[in-house]
Amino acid sequence: MAKKVLSVLVLWALAFAALSQHELPLNGQWLFRRANTGDDWLPATVPGAVHVDLQANGLIGNPYLGCNNMHLAWIDSADWEYRKVFTLPKAFSPNRDVELVFEGLDTYADVYLNGVKVLSADNMFRRWTVPCSRFLSKGQNELRVFFRSAVRMVDSIAGRGSYRLPGGEWAYVRKAAYHFGWDWGPRFVTCGIWKPVYLRLVPKVRIENLSISTISVSNQRAVMAIDFDMASDAKKPLRLTVTDASTGKIYLDTTILPKGHEVNAHFYIDSPKLWWPNGMGEQYLNRFRVQVFEGKRLVDDRVCDVGIRTVKLISEPDSAGQSFYFLVNGLPMFAKGANLIPPDFFVHSTADSAWVKQVDLAAKSNFNMLRVWGGGVYAPNAFMEECTRKGILVWHDFMFACSMYPYSSAFLANVKAEVVEQVKRLRRHTSLALWCGNNEVDEGWHNWGWQKQLSELAGATDSVWNGYVQLFQQLLPEAVMRYDSTRSYWPSSPMFGWGRAESTTHGDSHYWGVWWGREPFERYAQRIPRFMSEYGFQGAPSEQVLRMFNDGYNLPDSAQLLCHQKHPVGYQTINEYMEREGLKPNDLLEWMDYSQLVQAQGYAHAIEAHRLASPYCMGTLYWQLNDCWPVVSWSGTDYAGKWKRVQYYVQNLYKPVIAGAHLDDTLVVVKAVSDSIKPIQVDISVRFFDINGNELNQLYQSLTLQPNVAAEVGRVPLTLELIARNDIYLRLTVSIDNETRFESVYYFTKSPHKDILGMGMVQRIREIKRETSE
Repeated sequence: MAKKVLSVLVLWALAFAALSQHELPLNGQWLFRRANTGDDWLPATVPGAVHVDLQANGLIGNPYLGCNNMHLAWIDSADWEYRKVFTLPKAFSPNRDVELVFEGLDTYADVYLNGVKVLSADNMFRRWTVPCSRFLSKGQNELRVFFRSAVRMVDSIAGRGSYRLPGGEWAYVRKAAYHFGWDWGPRFVTCGIWKPVYLRLVPKVRIENLSISTISVSNQRAVMAIDFDMASDAKKPLRLTVTDASTGKIYLDTTILPKGHEVNAHFYIDSPKLWWPNGMGEQYLNRFRVQVFEGKRLVDDRVCDVGIRTVKLISEPDSAGQSFYFLVNGLPMFAKGANLIPPDFFVHSTADSAWVKQVDLAAKSNFNMLRVWGGGVYAPNAFMEECTRKGILVWHDFMFACSMYPYSSAFLANVKAEVVEQVKRLRRHTSLALWCGNNEVDEGWHNWGWQKQLSELAGATDSVWNGYVQLFQQLLPEAVMRYDSTRSYWPSSPMFGWGRAESTTHGDSHYWGVWWGREPFERYAQRIPRFMSEYGFQGAPSEQVLRMFNDGYNLPDSAQLLCHQKHPVGYQTINEYMEREGLKPNDLLEWMDYSQLVQAQGYAHAIEAHRLASPYCMGTLYWQLNDCWPVVSWSGTDYAGKWKRVQYYVQNLYKPVIAGAHLDDTLVVVKAVSDSIKPIQVDISVRFFDINGNELNQLYQSLTLQPNVAAEVGRVPLTLELIARNDIYLRLTVSIDNETRFESVYYFTKSPHKDILGMGMVQRIREIKRETSE
């Protein structure tokens, strides 16, 4: 073990030494202060955020504790300045081409190198690169970054127009929307150097934005595309080769032009071994070596792991409306997953491991898809790589959410630079499945009264909508087609708002009749869409997280608890659904437990309804997988990473084969479904018992389930007398080759929303709670 650790350290040291010859990291210790005040400089850490630095210096309390989050708005309205002094190594001699690179600046930043302004940044989502050789000194150098308040920038930009855009103030600045406050997160409109910063010696020849993707595939042959940006000062053509990194087999050997340009070429792989999403097959990766030669001299060498697969969104008119499903390697896939928000509010100082942890959680929960939501940040490469390894396809929104956006030429040019950069960065990942233009912007325009807000302003409605068309129906899809043509593009999620009839027949749906509309959970079975990309219900976090922001064990009306519930009527809604189930908590811990039980009940209703409606419905992505701070929210796991009750249910109901039951008059109707890529033989047991263990009725059935086609197993008659009793339950079991693969338990209770009897699920949750409690 010691030898292994030593060898790893040696390899790391050699790699770092090689890197240090070309890059000089400027991360780590900086100084910061409030700008234009003459305050003393204080220690800061880069990457980071001003709130984190203020807390580290004891100037503010932990923003996540108690009601501290309510008293920090002064930080957002101030300007801040960061400073670092560094010495230039000998390798970075003045006659070398040197670039200053900021991987991310949040958001309005003026950068000064040795007193010279070298950069003005205005987009959190862009990488900023500045040629800087002539500004560097042989000895000490000073780097300063001056951040202007994004809040005041919003007011300044919005004030130049004759009206405010409908939606949120975040629309005016290219900054994470959730920083302005959301119904699951606080408002910290922060700033900082949020990604690494370094000096780089510019190579004479270099490959950038390398991507290898699958154009088409069959059992006999895969057609592959290689795309990258080439920068070179060579005067003669260069030689490009693509080989198998393990065997050396040559797939491509061609000549490319020497000057800076985009390189695009095709090559072929015979009898390819395919990459499949989690649950559909192996996540096989091919290791390719890409090399560029100048004459016989190797000038750039890259190795990349790529899965051979095709993924296409199929959304076409059909007899019911318009389909929405993913075709993977030519086969339909039922999408099982959730929406993802940043893993911490201060994502600025969040390690890649926090993102990777979400992927591991998804894989353990039997997911095959995650949706990166458009109000956060673009996912880091480490997250995408882990998704590729674990078989989790990524639906990736562009960073636009819940607002109409500016449409000036300057704004659109800034966005274009952003999306081209992000598409080129992320396109290399096998896990990337879909680009989506925005979250709920189309719905907001048509359903939230935004047009009415503008109706009295001459020409405003047409101008704002035309701006929407320019951005989401022209600029973004053109960028995807130009730089990532193998990926599908979807302009806005959802296609229709949940209040419209088309939301269940056309495209994807965000169904918030449950929660926002206070509808019963049974409504999920009545409002089944073609693909459910958002739905959810709140549940309390674990006791560990509750202790982080509550000073006593009171019911959720203490100041601290109210400060960590960002939905305007969140607690009232939870309590109303509890009352419907006859749950009356006596203290905070019991309230926590009951809220998780009710949340799990809701998700169970939804997931069963969606899966047992395939192939009409071909996806279910609940809102949301994770939290970004300690809070009561819709998440399946809380800020500490603890699984709520609902996550165990999700894990069970996302298994490859499940069965479910519902009551139709005096008949219990049992259905089953499999998302295996091949037909599968199953044995299903349906047994009714009373609480004394007496068996009342039963059904055993063997059948073959076709992929993604829900099938009726059978119908079991019950007398009204039995149904009226609260002491009977049924147990469903699915077995394959005599091995139990799925189990579920139902109790019968009176539904408070109907005059008929229905399937009660709270008791069912309690039983699984006993089986799965940590």
